[in-house]
Amino acid sequence: MSARVTAALLAALCACATPQPPARLPNSLTSLERLATGARHALPDAQLFVPDGYQPPADGVVPLAVHFQGGLTIAEENFARMDRPGVLIASTLAGRSSAFSRPYRDPRAFGDLLAAGERALSAQLGRPLRFGRVLITSFSAGYGAVRELLKEPGFFERIEALVMADSIYASLSEGGTRRPSAEQMADFVRFAQAAARGEKVFVITHTQIPTPYASTAECADWILAAVGGARAPSGAYTERGVPITAEFHRAGLHVFGFGGADAQAHVDCLWMIPELARRHVSSEGR
Repeated sequence: MSARVTAALLAALCACATPQPPARLPNSLTSLERLATGARHALPDAQLFVPDGYQPPADGVVPLAVHFQGGLTIAEENFARMDRPGVLIASTLAGRSSAFSRPYRDPRAFGDLLAAGERALSAQLGRPLRFGRVLITSFSAGYGAVRELLKEPGFFERIEALVMADSIYASLSEGGTRRPSAEQMADFVRFAQAAARGEKVFVITHTQIPTPYASTAECADWILAAVGGARAPSGAYTERGVPITAEFHRAGLHVFGFGGADAQAHVDCLWMIPELARRHVSSEGR
């Protein structure tokens, strides 16, 4: 066999052995098969979504997912793709982080929201029901609500998992150094430390979008420093074909870094939420 033929065969074998990245899917609802069908109930600053055919468990404790920022339709379609039992409460708040944080500075507000959701669900399904532990997903400015909820010990305990999709920002500390406000990051750090011990699940994605305040990458750096962690380079792709540049995993704490620094990279993180929930959050939600 000639050297030229041998080289061609080796090249062909190498090409076959190298997995090809998945085709990158567009960030568009028009390209998405609609899976989210069910009943919808208006709640304070939110909407309850109950999938068609949902049957609650015998003990009446219903798994709950709560989503902040990104629109009701995307929140519902993401929830439908999590392969997770239970129901969804999607926030109807919109705007900057203050629009999300302001309503939940009153600790009663989130409790009132959950109670309203339980009443609506019980009325629809014809028997008393209550929500169990909570998965919270957040995109972009939705972190403003999450930060307020984590301040309350009862909510901190009840939240089993956080999936923050390019969604942790903070003010910059005073003193000339570019680092997040330790006060604003304190409860995210507590949750991350609990996740690193295996007591919670905390999934973080971040891009490289620069911001005048502490960016999602800088906030992820802060959290990783608090647990003594460091990202490792990654050659993986999301299910939608987006390259992941770096990852960190310890027990229930998972950080995914993306190299993009534009709006598309930001929205890619929103579309990754179902994949992250399936990978890392228990489907029992009890």
